[in-house]
Amino acid sequence: MWSARRRPGVVPARALLDARIFLAAIVVLAVALRFVAIGQRWGTDDGYSYLVATSPTIHVFLARLAAYENTPPLFYMLLALMPTDHSAWMLVPAAVAGVLACVVLYYALRAPLGREAAMIAALALAVSPFQVSYSNLSRAFMLADLSLLVALWAVLRLSERESRRWWVVYLLAGVIALYSEYDSAIFLLALTATALWLGVPNRRRMAVLGPLPLLAIIPWIPQIVRGEHAVGKTKYATPFSAPSPDTLREATVSLVFGANGGTGRAAGQWLELGVVAVLALVVAIALRRAIAARGKRWRHAILLIAGTGAFTLIGHAVAPAAGVQLFTYRYLTIMIPLVAALVAAAIVCSGRRWPIVATSVVLVAVGAVDFARRYHHQWEPNLRPARLAALALHPRTVLTDNPDVVYYLKSLHPQLDRPFNLGPGRAQTCVRPCLIVDDATSEFGTPRPPVAGATSTTVGSFVLTLER
Repeated sequence: MWSARRRPGVVPARALLDARIFLAAIVVLAVALRFVAIGQRWGTDDGYSYLVATSPTIHVFLARLAAYENTPPLFYMLLALMPTDHSAWMLVPAAVAGVLACVVLYYALRAPLGREAAMIAALALAVSPFQVSYSNLSRAFMLADLSLLVALWAVLRLSERESRRWWVVYLLAGVIALYSEYDSAIFLLALTATALWLGVPNRRRMAVLGPLPLLAIIPWIPQIVRGEHAVGKTKYATPFSAPSPDTLREATVSLVFGANGGTGRAAGQWLELGVVAVLALVVAIALRRAIAARGKRWRHAILLIAGTGAFTLIGHAVAPAAGVQLFTYRYLTIMIPLVAALVAAAIVCSGRRWPIVATSVVLVAVGAVDFARRYHHQWEPNLRPARLAALALHPRTVLTDNPDVVYYLKSLHPQLDRPFNLGPGRAQTCVRPCLIVDDATSEFGTPRPPVAGATSTTVGSFVLTLER
C-alpha cells in the first residue's frame, strides 16, 4: 500500500494520497452495504423506536419510553428529527453512525498502529456482517459504538500527550454513549481500568475523569425507575441468561459471521467457534512477539485495546449475576472494532506484504457477497396485504399488539394494545366497529380470541378481527 522506505516522522505525499483514496473507498463500501437495504421492512424493534420517536409531546415521549423501552432517550430524540413519509428514514441515523464508526476507527489507530493496520481494521468494520445488519436496525447500538470509539481515540491521544481538548472530547463522547445505551458504562469503566493499569494518561486525572461521564446519568434515574415499574405491565422482563458455553458460542459466532452465524446450525457454529479460537490464538502469539520489537507507542495502544476489550467482555459476563441480561451479542457490538484492530495489527506486524493484500481481498469479497445477499432482500413479513384488508373494513378504531402496524396502518391511527399478551387490553371498550390486528408469528404473544359475533380472518402473518 505504502512505501516502507521513508524517514521517521515523514509521510510521503504519495503515501498520504494513497491513504486518502483507500479510506474513501472503504467509506463508499460501508455506505453501499448499509444503504443497499435501507428500504427493508421493519422488525419489531424498529416499530417501537418509531412509536417513541413520534410522540406528540415530551410527556408522551417519556411515558412511551418508560412503558415500552429499556434504553436511554438520545437515539429516539435523533429519530424524532427524521421525516416519516418513508420507513427508510427511521433507519438512516444508525446507518450513518455505522459508516462514521469506520472513519473514527481508522483515525484512532492511524497514529499508534500505522496506516496499514488502521486501514485493515476500518475495512473489516465496514464489511462486518453483524455491524452491517445492526446499522439497518433503528436502535442506538451503532451510535453508542461510534461514541465509544471516539472515547477510545481520545484516551489514545491523551496517552501520548494530555490536553484539555481531548479530555473534553472523551467526556462528551462518554456522555453521548451512556445516553445511547446504558451498557456503555461497562466499556467506559473497562477503558478507565486499563488506562490506570498502564499508567497513562496520568493516573490521578484518569481516576477522576475516566468514570466522570457516568455521573451524567444521575438526573435520569427517576425515569429509569419509572421504566422498571412498567415491567410486566406494558413490556416484558428480559429473560435471565447466565454465561455458558452455548451463550459464548452464540455471541462469538454471531459477531464474527453475522446474526445467524455462517451456517445457522448449532453443530456448524461449534466448528466456527473452533476456527475463531485458533485464529485468536495465532493473533495473540503474533502480537506477543511483536510487543518486544515494537515501540512504546505501539505497545501501549495494543495493551489498551486488548485490556479494554477483555474487561468489557468480563463486565458483560458478570452483569447477569446482578439480574441484568447483557451477555448477548446485541450488547457486544463494540467488541467487533476492538478485535478488528488487534487482528489488523497482528497482520501488519508480520512484516510481509502478502498477508495484507490477501486480507484486504478477502474482506472486500465478504463485502461483495453481503451486498449481493442484501440487495432487494426482505427479512420481515409484508404488511401491505393486511393494510389493504384493514382499509376495506372501514373501522373506527384499530388495536394491535405489533408496533410495526402503528406505522404501516398509520392512516387508520392504530393504537398499541396488549403487547406481549400483557394486560387485559381495550378490545371490550374500544369504539365499534373495532378492528384488532394481531401478529400471528410474534415470539412473545399470540392473537387474542375473537368475541362472540366478531369476524376473524388471517391475512399473511396477521389475524384481523372485526368487532361490530
